[in-house]
Amino acid sequence: MEERECAIAINTVVTVGGRRFADLMRRFGSARGIIRAKEEELRQVKGIGKETAGRIRALSDGTALMREIQKAEELGVKIATQNDPSYPAALLNMSYPPPAIYILGEVLPSDAFSIAIVGSRRPSYYGRRVAGLLSKNATEEGLTVVSGMARGIDSAAHKGALAGGGRTIAVLGSGIDVIYPPENKELAQEIAENGAVVSEFPFGSCPFPQNFPRRNRVISGLALGVVIVQAGETSGALITADFALEQGREVFAVPGEIENPLSRGTHNLIRQGARLVEGIGDVLEELGIPTTREHNLENNSSKMRLSSREKRVLAQLGFSPMSTDDIVIATGFFPSTVTTTLVSLELKGIVTRVTGGYVRA
Repeated sequence: MEERECAIAINTVVTVGGRRFADLMRRFGSARGIIRAKEEELRQVKGIGKETAGRIRALSDGTALMREIQKAEELGVKIATQNDPSYPAALLNMSYPPPAIYILGEVLPSDAFSIAIVGSRRPSYYGRRVAGLLSKNATEEGLTVVSGMARGIDSAAHKGALAGGGRTIAVLGSGIDVIYPPENKELAQEIAENGAVVSEFPFGSCPFPQNFPRRNRVISGLALGVVIVQAGETSGALITADFALEQGREVFAVPGEIENPLSRGTHNLIRQGARLVEGIGDVLEELGIPTTREHNLENNSSKMRLSSREKRVLAQLGFSPMSTDDIVIATGFFPSTVTTTLVSLELKGIVTRVTGGYVRA
């Protein structure tokens, strides 16, 4: 096997990872040297136990390598090792870059100008809206949006970037052929056509919990900075923020409602020095990137002529759900009047019905 092929083969041993691969390279000098090493020699390297050493020794027959190469050809996936031009350059600046990266789509040199947007898997409407708008505005400024394609904030970030006609990169905590969550298969395809879906894990790898910290490390490694949108005190998104600090990236946080538990993680980050984000301009300013346009985060109401009833109903609504009954009490209108007015505002795209009532769109 050639050096590149040896690196791909070693990457199929998921217990190796970036740190142990670097330790093995220091000890044996090359990926080929690692595969040729005896089991007792491998076990002298820190973190390499009997099981991992046995798996590395088994690579010499080429079976694992051929399986990866054939699968990559079937799916149109590139496998990039650290010396390949297609390996994302930003990851080489990490302390321990993955031995190989699987890429569906394409990572371009322009993707060096990127921002990661991550957060809760169960966000509020406010969180999804902010993530989508920040991503859309980021792509309008020429930035690529990086996220983890998880439910919630991550998915909203990718969709916002696509809505802005920009590029986005999804980093998986599973094999690139194991889309998780499964309902995001169509989203993954759209991302691959307008950016890339990437993973450090070999084909067939399931989304085990221990994979996601490694996934988060790659997310922050690909970006100039990380924006956290809604995160509880123990959210995995905070792990991404920790990696960003470790890697010398900027950390940003979006403030939220003080009564919402999903604001605690982001507010703690702000207390610790993270840049408070009210719009993409805050991110660009911190990164030293000039803004090219005005970004309007408000709804469409300022561009439309509204009746006095519509204005009065709209004045009661914010970004937290308000029930029809509460709107009736606040406006003094009859329930039928409030209902028809809400329908009118919804048809105009100014308000949206969510669980618990209505909010501004």
